[in-house]
Amino acid sequence: MLKAAAMRTHLFALLAVILLLLSRPAVPSPDEKFSCATTVSKLTPCTGYIGDKSKEPSKTCCAGVKEISGSIKSKADKKGACECLKKTLSRMKYDPSRIPLLSKKCGVSLVLPSITNSTDCSTAFGY
Repeated sequence: MLKAAAMRTHLFALLAVILLLLSRPAVPSPDEKFSCATTVSKLTPCTGYIGDKSKEPSKTCCAGVKEISGSIKSKADKKGACECLKKTLSRMKYDPSRIPLLSKKCGVSLVLPSITNSTDCSTAFGY
């Protein structure tokens, strides 16, 4: 009986954590700091384009690029985005020259730099 009660308590705690995570907005509020997890999830649809598997970025990719572009406000955000993408992209095969093209093809003013393993993210955005 004690074991069943302990399992119910653990299940309730797990459910509470899941509900807490689901109750947070998917998009950070303007006063929240840059989020690598959000950036990766929003830019994941772009892997076909930067992986040279499609000629154009998808609408979903461009929606993510626009959303991320709007959330990158400061130099720290730019550096964080660069470091996040650098780490994430190190695990896949892609064409670094396609990353800056996303801005133009998706109609955003923030130009993402060409990111490779050797990119210096403190200077990648030209500052």
